[in-house]
Amino acid sequence: MIEEPIQQEPYSMDAEEAVVACLVKSEDESAFDTISQIVTADDFYVERPRILYQIIEELHRRSYPVDEITILERAKTKNLEEQIGGFLGIQNVLDRVETAVSSKYYANIVRDKAIARRLIKMSRRTIESIVGGSEALTEATTMESELADISDKVGVEDTFSEAGNALEEKFTAMTENRYEFTALSTGIGHLDDKLDEGGIGKGEVFVVSAPTSCGKSQLALNIVLRAAVQEGSPIGIFSFEMPAEQLMKRMVQTASAVNLRKIRDNVATDDEKSRVFDALKKVREAPIVVEHFVKGIDELRSKARSMKRKHKIEALVIDYLQLIPYDARMSKNDGIALVSHRIKQLAMELNIPIILLAQVNREGAKRESGLSMHDLKDSGDIENDADVILLMWARGGDLQNCRVFDGSVSYLELDYKIAKNREGERDLTGKFKFINQLGRFQ
Repeated sequence: MIEEPIQQEPYSMDAEEAVVACLVKSEDESAFDTISQIVTADDFYVERPRILYQIIEELHRRSYPVDEITILERAKTKNLEEQIGGFLGIQNVLDRVETAVSSKYYANIVRDKAIARRLIKMSRRTIESIVGGSEALTEATTMESELADISDKVGVEDTFSEAGNALEEKFTAMTENRYEFTALSTGIGHLDDKLDEGGIGKGEVFVVSAPTSCGKSQLALNIVLRAAVQEGSPIGIFSFEMPAEQLMKRMVQTASAVNLRKIRDNVATDDEKSRVFDALKKVREAPIVVEHFVKGIDELRSKARSMKRKHKIEALVIDYLQLIPYDARMSKNDGIALVSHRIKQLAMELNIPIILLAQVNREGAKRESGLSMHDLKDSGDIENDADVILLMWARGGDLQNCRVFDGSVSYLELDYKIAKNREGERDLTGKFKFINQLGRFQ
């Protein structure tokens, strides 16, 4: 039987030592500024160049000179002189290059080899897990998350310059009255007026937080209906409270402006029946993608990326934050904080608005003066990650105190406040007219 050869981990000693040599031979800090954006110490496979890179990093942080003497002295204080081969070992590394001109080229080689090793390690781990009985779908989700992390670490150059060019074109278009706003409109004029560019911007997390039964889910569905049914924009929904049929019923009731109890009790007029079935057809054909179950935030991100690839979604609704599973070994605050961070990263990665629903604590729900950001339940990180936070509540915590009858329809008058507005003015207040029998917000 012929034995298979042992696979060698991919690495390039020449490139790793060349990177270190470029850092020492650079006439200024330009080589370090370039290389440090491409590789980290963990990307080095060989011990000597890895230690030397770590020492050079430390010298740069302390604004010390970087040369053979300072490197050797620092190695001695760390008891690492033997590992780097002493002064002769440093000299052998520096002989790799004459100048630092090709520093970026060598750094890219080191990074590429590091990524290759990580991919091999990931593949081996996946194979072992599946052979050991792990579910294939779970491993696929983990792999996709790890691949996304690898991609995130491969930076894109000149993004700030490109952003400046885009902003210049945007301002020019505005001054020439030809700019088209791309923000996701809520469909509620007095709310859109309070938001930058008249809606929820791409890459933004728009948090809607309210006590139970104040209609935060319904507000999100109002926005979804306008975008998907009226505008034809593909929208993704993660609904962890309502099954698909219940979501459909709510949207049909809102779109038709007919209380579906009339259909159930068989007292609807012919016109109302016609409106309901017409709305049902429109909602059913709308580009809305729904998911009801995830094992954690990584699977949620994986499914959201899939929605973006397959269905080209232009916005995402998550109902709601505190129902997303997190690592049971973490505290509730830390777990929800991690989920919140990852959702913000997802919004920026997919470059779409995310409407994130969140709970408030009981004390805030009962306060006569209304809610504040401190009332967001379970984690203060929510307010750090969100771009916009909309708080809404019933006065005194009693929905019956807010019921209004204007002679034609009964509705709830809810107070709201833009508690955070990263790109605009905060602490702006207003009132929603919530016709709860129809699920409509005005």
